[in-house]
Amino acid sequence: MSSAGSQSGDGRNAPALSLLRVLGRRWFHIVIAVVACGVLGLAVSLVATPTYQASARVFLTLDPNSDHPRTLETQAELATSTQAISDIAKTLRVSESYIAAHLTAAPAAAADYFTITGTSNNQKKANELVITARDEYKSLLVTYSGGSQATIDDLTAKQAALEKEANGPKDPSGAIADAANRLLEQITTAEVAQATATSMIGLAEAPTEGGKIAPKPFTNLLIAMLVGLFLAVAFVWIRYLRRPTVLDGRAAADAIGAPLIVGGSGPATPSIDTIVSAMAAVLSPTVKVVSLTAAAQGDLSSDTVAGIAASWSDDQGVVLVLDASPSSDVRAVLERLPPATSGALPRWAHEATCMARSSGGGRGHVLYNRVSPSRASRPGGLAPILADRARDVDLVLLLTPSLTDLPMTAASALQADAVVVVTSAFTRTDELAAVARDWPALSDRIVGVIHGDRGGFRASTTAVEDRGANRSSPSGSADRGRDRDYDRGDTEVDSTDRFARPRY
Repeated sequence: MSSAGSQSGDGRNAPALSLLRVLGRRWFHIVIAVVACGVLGLAVSLVATPTYQASARVFLTLDPNSDHPRTLETQAELATSTQAISDIAKTLRVSESYIAAHLTAAPAAAADYFTITGTSNNQKKANELVITARDEYKSLLVTYSGGSQATIDDLTAKQAALEKEANGPKDPSGAIADAANRLLEQITTAEVAQATATSMIGLAEAPTEGGKIAPKPFTNLLIAMLVGLFLAVAFVWIRYLRRPTVLDGRAAADAIGAPLIVGGSGPATPSIDTIVSAMAAVLSPTVKVVSLTAAAQGDLSSDTVAGIAASWSDDQGVVLVLDASPSSDVRAVLERLPPATSGALPRWAHEATCMARSSGGGRGHVLYNRVSPSRASRPGGLAPILADRARDVDLVLLLTPSLTDLPMTAASALQADAVVVVTSAFTRTDELAAVARDWPALSDRIVGVIHGDRGGFRASTTAVEDRGANRSSPSGSADRGRDRDYDRGDTEVDSTDRFARPRY
């Protein structure tokens, strides 16, 4: 029965609806999450330690026949090697981990140079780090070519020692002299390597100041807001999948398997007059007892019940509200109506067990009785009450527990001629689907669904408050006296609790 854009009927499958429709119901919460994350990201940016950057390019003169990309990569790795980091840390008197975290070298993609980049908490330290890394690279290049000054000094000392013993008593065969000559050749080779080692470096630039690179408040603000948006959307969507609720009246009707009386997917909330007209159109003329059942606690407000009863009585005559809900303040709302003055009411309407009110227009009257939910939930528990009072009124509105209180709701609502379910955007689809699946007898009694905003519907053109305005008239004292007679009688308990469990 589902239509395009509505949920699947069982409430357990993935809802066939647009993500935007789900998010639209929680747009305010999403905005709050985005703003909160943005403020947090901005605050972190303002208190974070700034980071400055400096960089220098080292241009190399390479053999045309060599593998340039591999050579560049090797030289960049040499500039940030373990030995280089250790020597730089000793020179700057910082830890090796600090150097490793703040120094990088990257070869160029399409040119014969690599870039040494350093960062620090101020620009001077960043420049100093790059200069030290550049000079250390030059030193390591000479060392690894075999022409370091330490190597030359060692070879020179050994050659001088052998030279003293050459051709002497200890060198009858001239072997020491030959060794001294070989060392002399090695010294010459090392000196040549030292002179030519840095010839690969065509140019080593001075550091270029990159300025402050972090934090960037505006960038961090945008990133934090995007993260907040993503987290809020994910939370709303996951929460919806865990507890799917109806998005409009059509989805509610499809979930419970009943026609929609009033309340579609539009933003306008239906009025009480619209609800009464729609209910009158779908109810059979023989229907005398109509059960108003909320799908979940809070879906049916006392103002809505009072408005429907008053509006219906204006058109039909006498309406009896039989309240079997676990907790209700319908009585308090109905007390705003003016007291009944007609002598055409049933005899029991003047008893202390019943509250009688005038609807405020036409010949309508609203009667109210409170019934114990435990009595109403027993099979046939309402039969004596309905036999005694239903024949004297034009319509009985039976208020039952919400569908979440099954099976109490089923036992109460099955004693009515028809059941009308009131849903809101907070109604869960799985709870509605459970009615048709687990309580087919109750499902057959449901004649339609009323869907609207939780907390009530738009008032009628003649609101309940307006109907009670004449209570402040000059004759209000006599009316209030009759009102007390109808409401309280001579007992301490609520006068409408004749069928409720007595209080001791």
